[in-house]
Amino acid sequence: MSGKSGGKITTKLNRKFLPQQIKVMNLVKQKRYVLYSGAVRAGKTLLAANIAIRTCIENPGCVGMFGALTTPQLTDVPFKVFQQELALYQKALDDADVPIELARIKHSKGDMKAIFWNGSEVMFKPCDDETKIRGLTLDFACLDEPIEIDESIFKQLINRISGTGNLDNQFILLTTNPGSQGHWIYQRFFNTEDSNYVKIQTTTYDNFLLPRYEEYINEVKGTGDEDWTRRFLDGTWDAFAGQVYKGFNKSIHVGKYKQLKNFDYVVAGIDWGFRNPSCILTIGIKGNEVFVIDEYYQKEKPSHKVAEEVAQRDELFNYRTAYFDPSNPDLIFQSGDLGVPAEKADRDVNGRIGKIKSLLKKRKLHIDESCVNLIREMQLYKYKKDKTGKNPVEEPAKLDDHAPDALGYGLTGYRAFRTKSVVGFVKKALWDY
Repeated sequence: MSGKSGGKITTKLNRKFLPQQIKVMNLVKQKRYVLYSGAVRAGKTLLAANIAIRTCIENPGCVGMFGALTTPQLTDVPFKVFQQELALYQKALDDADVPIELARIKHSKGDMKAIFWNGSEVMFKPCDDETKIRGLTLDFACLDEPIEIDESIFKQLINRISGTGNLDNQFILLTTNPGSQGHWIYQRFFNTEDSNYVKIQTTTYDNFLLPRYEEYINEVKGTGDEDWTRRFLDGTWDAFAGQVYKGFNKSIHVGKYKQLKNFDYVVAGIDWGFRNPSCILTIGIKGNEVFVIDEYYQKEKPSHKVAEEVAQRDELFNYRTAYFDPSNPDLIFQSGDLGVPAEKADRDVNGRIGKIKSLLKKRKLHIDESCVNLIREMQLYKYKKDKTGKNPVEEPAKLDDHAPDALGYGLTGYRAFRTKSVVGFVKKALWDY
């Protein structure tokens, strides 16, 4: 490390690193965006903590941020691991009789940070709202489990990594469990030719530094289903435990349907949000086949603007009914005033989900390839977890649900099979007898 005077101090750190971790340590010195994607116990948070500490030691005056979704998550994992790793560095200095207090930890309500002796600093920030990180000037950022974080946070960080001039290569490091291939992380790091985006993948099996390595692997193998194993042991970006629409398959349910005509009727499903996106889906019904042919998906649009968008589509597609998110009666009234055949949608979340699952299973749901947000969220929409944070419960999480909700609303009046009259059935049975 370098002191304020520029002199070099060499000490031995009591910490070993995996080959993949060492690769990432080198990559953050060369690349702008680095992903370390791995399964449980792959040393992801530990790696991020060490990179943050080393970056601050080696680059006096630099400023970094360590983020997780919520303050409790931040406190329980990254902040705790960071302090534990910092203690190892301090011990190395103490053992070498170097009279430096490496960093002071400040932890008060709403303010967590580490202030290093050389003027560097790492602040710890929750990432549940992008406004909490606006205005920062950073040299680097580390996001722990960004699989749970909205893309708007990452976009905001891109703007924040403008640099203080104290770090040659500004970077954002993401350390996370894998998720769906529809997630923004997968899209940015796996579906790109931009050389600024680099990824290192690892599995639990790669972490030979684990205590009781073989016993641990065998124990964990028996704790989850196949999806869980693929994600949390193999580190696979694929369908994952808790996904609501596991039956969704892009190769089966997505195609070119935008130009189809001669539907029996056309409806719309509208989910409203302001900070969250508003979504309008146009749905054509032909027999018992459902075709999603048009998508509107925008943030921060007031209800009267959304009503105008619905009215424009009604003029184009001639909706039989437009089914609206029942939580916003204002939008329903405004749309009705513009001549839209507006109705409240079904409030039954589980009923809507069941209907969509049935359509997926029977291959009766068809989504046009232009409906990118619906396609993405069909892969991301998941159930909440119980208090342990491990097991999905039968209640969907309010995240990545805007387009699936709009789809469910639009299917309020859809019935694949009409129920026969009981009286008619009895009459026919008597006649046959």
